[in-house]
Amino acid sequence: MDAIRLSVDSGFFILVWLVQVIIYPSFRYIDSRKLDFWHQLYTQKILYFVGPLLFVQTGVIALQILWDPLIFMLDGLLLGIIWINTFFFAIPIHNTIDQGESLESALPKLLRVNLWRSLLWTVLFLLSLGRAWVG
Repeated sequence: MDAIRLSVDSGFFILVWLVQVIIYPSFRYIDSRKLDFWHQLYTQKILYFVGPLLFVQTGVIALQILWDPLIFMLDGLLLGIIWINTFFFAIPIHNTIDQGESLESALPKLLRVNLWRSLLWTVLFLLSLGRAWVG
């Protein structure tokens, strides 16, 4: 179980920082006439990576909480905050971009919201890495 958790957390750690540092900032360089098409394509295709990782991570952390709530409750809390951030903040910003909101307005918000997710997923990764190192 620990190996699965560390693998998923590692995947998220890499993915969210690629999105934060490379993918989202690159939106500035896409022609505005092509951004609508590209953004919709991006949001559809990124789900093939994020969706399975998120559900596996949630399942593993839920099992870990059932086995040892005192050790893994923080992980569950962090993941809950990530879910709230994703579904109540990040996805609505992506929806406004799809509806034609200017990128100059939406991109700084998206980068701020994603920075919090990146930091939280980094903490989850570090927790997994620390437990694997010790255990």
